[in-house]
Amino acid sequence: MANLTFNEKVDGSKLILKVAGEIDAKTAPDLKIKLEAAVGNGIKTIICDCSALTYIASAGIGVLNSIQKFLKEKSGEIVFCSLKKEVKDTMELMYFTKKVRVFPSLDDALGGV
Repeated sequence: MANLTFNEKVDGSKLILKVAGEIDAKTAPDLKIKLEAAVGNGIKTIICDCSALTYIASAGIGVLNSIQKFLKEKSGEIVFCSLKKEVKDTMELMYFTKKVRVFPSLDDALGGV
């Protein structure tokens, strides 16, 4: 059974969201609720630390894509860092990495946004 947990830190209009576990059709709605709530609370930039994310399915990429589009309309963005090879491969296969910025580490992401 897929498991997904979050650890979040808000810094002004920036959210650092550490995502751990797996994002699939069962857990993607939880991610959507978390991200929509953050945006609804005034967050403009979301940094997803994926160092503990072990799997992502197309349902998860769909959620991330909808948040990315919404933030872009509001002059914000969602960026990703510390992607494991399997997660990055899936994002690349779905052309998602062409729409968002990906950083090698959290420090790089913090310096780049």
